[in-house]
Amino acid sequence: MGNFMLWKGILLMITITVSYVNCNFDPFGDTKLHSINWPGKLVAKNPAETGKDEIEKLSIITSNNEKYECILPSTENKKKSKEPDNLDAESPEILLSTLFTGKKSCTYRMEGYWSYELCHGRHLNQFHENSKGSYDHHYVLGSYKSNKFPTIAKDEQVPTKHIGNKDFPYYKLVMTGGTPCDLADGQPRQTSVYYICDENAKDEIIILKEVVTCQYEVVVATYLLCKNSKYRPKKEIINQIYCHSVDDSPSIPKAELELKDRILKMHNVNVLFDVLGKHGVASASGKSKPIATNKVINDDPVKGFLKGTYCLNGGEGGWWKYEFCYGKYVKQYHEDQVTGKTVILLGTWDLNAHKEWFRNNKKDPAHKSTMELFFGKGDMCEATAQQRKVIVRLRCSNDLATPNAIAMYLLEPTTCSYILVIESAKICSLLDSRDEFGIIKTMPE
Repeated sequence: MGNFMLWKGILLMITITVSYVNCNFDPFGDTKLHSINWPGKLVAKNPAETGKDEIEKLSIITSNNEKYECILPSTENKKKSKEPDNLDAESPEILLSTLFTGKKSCTYRMEGYWSYELCHGRHLNQFHENSKGSYDHHYVLGSYKSNKFPTIAKDEQVPTKHIGNKDFPYYKLVMTGGTPCDLADGQPRQTSVYYICDENAKDEIIILKEVVTCQYEVVVATYLLCKNSKYRPKKEIINQIYCHSVDDSPSIPKAELELKDRILKMHNVNVLFDVLGKHGVASASGKSKPIATNKVINDDPVKGFLKGTYCLNGGEGGWWKYEFCYGKYVKQYHEDQVTGKTVILLGTWDLNAHKEWFRNNKKDPAHKSTMELFFGKGDMCEATAQQRKVIVRLRCSNDLATPNAIAMYLLEPTTCSYILVIESAKICSLLDSRDEFGIIKTMPE
């Protein structure tokens, strides 16, 4: 018999007394995911019983003396889908060769005081650029000098890295020989770069941290690796458990109904928008910058966001913070107790300027997961003698901790030209109301 895990939510909702019926069931095991369904009384043969002479059952009694008989999924008759041999798939170093050999294949990330430049297959730099366009600080966190990249044999087991709640197969590149580190007896800095598969990502840095003093870890999500099935993350299988009421017990336990009611009331009355700085990043000093959290309670935060009356703030914990007011502006600012508040206007909203940018760049107004807005006419940049500008990239994402969470981070791919990325499940429903220029129809002009 398999080792099962009752979805942990049931242990929070109801206290149960368990009696075993011909099965070896462990409610505290965590090797498999299960979802509990409450279909009511067993009046007909359940889909979970189809094709079985003997089924696994579990009888439970709640703290309110409600009785249920649960039908457990069996592992004996399950046929595991066999992964294709994938012998003809291109190796990861070949799939990533366009990144490693391209002269302009660099990814940038801005985290508060520090900015990062990852030129794939070449180097990772950390720097701070002052208002004059020159560097106050500059560190090489590692470089790769060889023209040959690590090869993976086709029959070799692909290693995985645990990120969030999933195991991701990866291709690893180690960059060494960086700037000597005073805190590590002059040892050169070095970085391990992990490339993982993400169908919707184009070579994006999703994690950048200092794991030990002057040794760094970068995770890059790219669609290129997905062409090899060995590098695609495994899909989670959620097994279904059907718990049928017995005698006069209600279809759904009282405690679960009360819990669901409390959750619905909380979300309808006090909707929380958790603004998270995407992945806290450690600086060269080894001090971690905390993830920024900003909770706002609002009767209708989405409406307020679209009207520009509710603005998003990010970059907490860093030198520079930033503010995005939809349909108005993107600003960057620093607050100092002595000198006061320094504000740099990165871009302002202008409908005609956006339309012109949209047409010139041939953007897709119906992209399934992302919309982009152009904010121009920011403050003058001394380094380029041009006004600053921002592309605001709003992305539908269901991968955050809660449906109301928002992840946002600011990139500067070229001097004084920015990309503000905002990810949330809340964005998904807004994408259906875009016009031919990719603008949500209720957006202010």
